[in-house]
Amino acid sequence: MRKRLIFLVSCFMILLSFNYVSNLFANSGESNQTEEPNYKEAKKVVGLEIVNFTEDSNFKKAGAQIGDFIIKYNGEDVYSIEGLNSLKESVETSEVEVVVKRDEDEIKFTIPKGQIGVYLKEVLPDHKVDDDAVIIENIGQLGWGFGMENSFLGAVYRVNEKFGQEVSYEDIVGLSGYAFRLQFFDGWCPSSPDATCGKDVGAEILKKLGYEFEVYHMPTEFMDEEMIESAINEDEIRQIMMKSIDSGWPVIAIDLIEIPEWGLVTGYQKDGKEFFCRTYFDKTKGYEIAQKMPWVIFVITDKGEVDITPQYKNSLLLAKELYNTERFDNYFSGIKAIQEWIKDLQDEKYFDEIDDKRFEETNLANWWIYYSLLDARNIATNYLSDNIEKFNVNEDLINEIIEKYKTEVEILQNGFKNVPSQEMIKSGMEWDNELRNKQIDTLNEFLNIEIEVNNILEKIK
Repeated sequence: MRKRLIFLVSCFMILLSFNYVSNLFANSGESNQTEEPNYKEAKKVVGLEIVNFTEDSNFKKAGAQIGDFIIKYNGEDVYSIEGLNSLKESVETSEVEVVVKRDEDEIKFTIPKGQIGVYLKEVLPDHKVDDDAVIIENIGQLGWGFGMENSFLGAVYRVNEKFGQEVSYEDIVGLSGYAFRLQFFDGWCPSSPDATCGKDVGAEILKKLGYEFEVYHMPTEFMDEEMIESAINEDEIRQIMMKSIDSGWPVIAIDLIEIPEWGLVTGYQKDGKEFFCRTYFDKTKGYEIAQKMPWVIFVITDKGEVDITPQYKNSLLLAKELYNTERFDNYFSGIKAIQEWIKDLQDEKYFDEIDDKRFEETNLANWWIYYSLLDARNIATNYLSDNIEKFNVNEDLINEIIEKYKTEVEILQNGFKNVPSQEMIKSGMEWDNELRNKQIDTLNEFLNIEIEVNNILEKIK
């Protein structure tokens, strides 16, 4: 029941959130949510915070740092992404002065005009907290560009950061098995990389870290009759979340701000009419206020003491399962997933006959699965390298896998230019047979290395 629910949730979730994510990571310029915040009352933007840099960023080379606020561009005050883009277009000189605020200091940089090479976040003033608000303090921020690109595992990381033993985000991704996982839904569904779909590694990592939890959902149009019968209403969701906050546990929830993605409910006020939260779309430094009532929630009920040491070895055994199980529910897995992905890319008749809407959805799914795979294998490399002594297996085997994964990351990075995002297509790039064939070549090259990795994993008992 829960697995089927999460699958339907994630299909809907990622289709809606996809455009935002692809805009953020797929181009080399200044990327961020550019729409005005959909709050009940307008708020003045505090400034534009640098949350990450693109590769070979001119601004980073000049000395800018994550956490700096861009306050002036070419002598003009900057308050929004849109305003910054307008100022960039008006520059006629080859170089431009950019001023940032770092703590209380203002620092000037001179860089080439055009793309600055940063990921930016519009920051708004913090929300007013009522005297009788119930708040769980010190839950860290979530967001794209923070190195936590899977929203469910990012939420788990922030929960465990406060309540559990020290485990890095990379270790959570590795211990869950997500670092080794590749899934492909037969029919181009962008839910394929979601941690809770197919082989549900999201729930499993919660269990491995010692958490007990319950999952609740409200009815949606995507659910079958059995699922609708087990659903609860909005007021019940509200009361369950308030009770959890009263007990000191944040709630992992979907669709709190902007569009459906996983986040955390961290408090409430006004008798539950307002919920504080952390999401991937926050625009305040402090807790945001949720814009919507979530329709799926993971409610933690307890946390036990656990020894995660054996889980490092178990993650390699799980990797073997992920590579060699052809299907989990509706998702092809591992070696089979790559083969099916290639097969679907080769289906010229499908691409000739689908309408524009389905073409867009297919393109989005393709980009998101590819991006997520690159992120997962990059993390797998670091996870294995940083914990090599914890796996309790022949270290030569681990080192062999590390080298294979480094090769895979290089292959995927080199091929990323042939996997256009929606934003790249809007800019004039065509996702045609030529590009798809180039991606197929990349995936075949990747497949050959995956087979070699699988052969090494088979030696681990």
